[in-house]
Amino acid sequence: MTQEYIGSYRILEKKGEGGMAQVYLAVHQDVPNLKVILKVLTDARLAERFKQEADKLALLDGHANICRIKHFFSHGDAIVIAMEYIDGLTLEDKIEAQGKLEIGEAVQIAYDVLDILDFAHQKDIYHRDIKPGNIMIDRSGLTKVIDFGIAKGKTDPNLTIAGTACGTPTYMAPEQFNPTEQADYALWDVYAVGTTLYKMLTGTVPFPDENPFAIRDKKLFDDPPPPRTVNSDIPKALETVILKALARDPQQRYATAQQMRDDLLPFMTQPPRGPQTPPGGITMEIPPAGQPRSKKPLLFVAGGVVLLALLAVTYLFVLQDKPTTEVEPPADHEVRTGDTSGSADTVVPVLGLIKVMVDPSGDVYLDDSLVKGGARAWMARIDTGVHTVRVENKKATQKVLSRSFNLLADSTQELEFDFKIEKPKPPPPQIRTYKVAIGSEYRARGKVFIDGVAQTRPAPATYNIREGKRSIRFEFEDNSGKTVVLDTSVSIVSDTRITFPKRAEQ
Repeated sequence: MTQEYIGSYRILEKKGEGGMAQVYLAVHQDVPNLKVILKVLTDARLAERFKQEADKLALLDGHANICRIKHFFSHGDAIVIAMEYIDGLTLEDKIEAQGKLEIGEAVQIAYDVLDILDFAHQKDIYHRDIKPGNIMIDRSGLTKVIDFGIAKGKTDPNLTIAGTACGTPTYMAPEQFNPTEQADYALWDVYAVGTTLYKMLTGTVPFPDENPFAIRDKKLFDDPPPPRTVNSDIPKALETVILKALARDPQQRYATAQQMRDDLLPFMTQPPRGPQTPPGGITMEIPPAGQPRSKKPLLFVAGGVVLLALLAVTYLFVLQDKPTTEVEPPADHEVRTGDTSGSADTVVPVLGLIKVMVDPSGDVYLDDSLVKGGARAWMARIDTGVHTVRVENKKATQKVLSRSFNLLADSTQELEFDFKIEKPKPPPPQIRTYKVAIGSEYRARGKVFIDGVAQTRPAPATYNIREGKRSIRFEFEDNSGKTVVLDTSVSIVSDTRITFPKRAEQ
């Protein structure tokens, strides 16, 4: 569009154009410091999907890491969404500039994205197009997810034409190319995060190709190359997490974003960030273009300022009249904050960080309470003081390992539990025996010796003999009373017959 204004917003520059909309950087004409991103629908056939995006953004407004909606309005025949302006760069630009990211930084970004997705999934909203281009890093280092243009809720109508797929082929899950009504969109998002983490750590994607059909076929029939073949600095355990997220079979992936986020904890170089909430402040009602602007909001703000000033003056008088008292210092394990009005103190616990690593895995108990079953790693902020961590693995030689420790304020306690898994003893080798008939061409009965051991039964007879190479000897007396000795060496590998021949001199 060539207009200088869209609604009440003055256009600063055009940022780009996608399949659904044109994107502009703009400012509100009455609030010059209020920068926004305007998405102006360019295809009227996608109006319903555009409205869905605005509705999703409004529903997800409770999470500060999701690009928030500011305004939704019509401008002529066009539909416009005004969204939060993020002063930063996309993850795609960051990877292109750096080649690849450090492990700690990449894991932190993936962890933040999974936290955002977990929040959205709990509201039954699924992004379906997670990729570095839809992830932004602002100047403070905060990770933001943008562009919910093809996000879908469980109860939303299907706006995708039959036989087509939504998403970016490079980051799409294999089953996303041929979606069904039974599709689990959460697993699509998990796959996309796995691909994004792969790209951050290696600088490339598992299946680099310009042809979307070639990408689809590779994803459907080939396993992704392990990321350590591209970057050997990636820990083996982290590679396992990535490959699980990229499993071709959806049932082999992480079932939830929360599960993958938990498995990334051991690789974070900093404690996980707490839950983010949108910054507070006064919001201004912005009327659609062409309507008179009411002065009530400004009067309301002015009245609020006066009221705050009166409260402040009253507060100062109270402070002057209040006698000075000594406050008993709090106990070591807590900090007390109180007001000057005589209300009860608020107890704020002092926390420390605990990291637990388990090899191969086990059920983790903190102070006799199960905190995570079948865990390889667990991390949390807990109260300071003496604690006990117990880990159980029923398959291990020593089934229970425990350790007690004193956690200090703002400290980190790292605990490692290594279980020895006793390998099953191999069964004793099976000794095979075979039936061996022993006789001679002499019409005589005689003694039989097997490996030098005399047998109780005279030959001819049948004996049970162990497999392997055996020495057989047959002794008898001829008609003249002379002892005749016949012997042989034979390998016993099956049931057989041994017949000693007459000697030539006989």
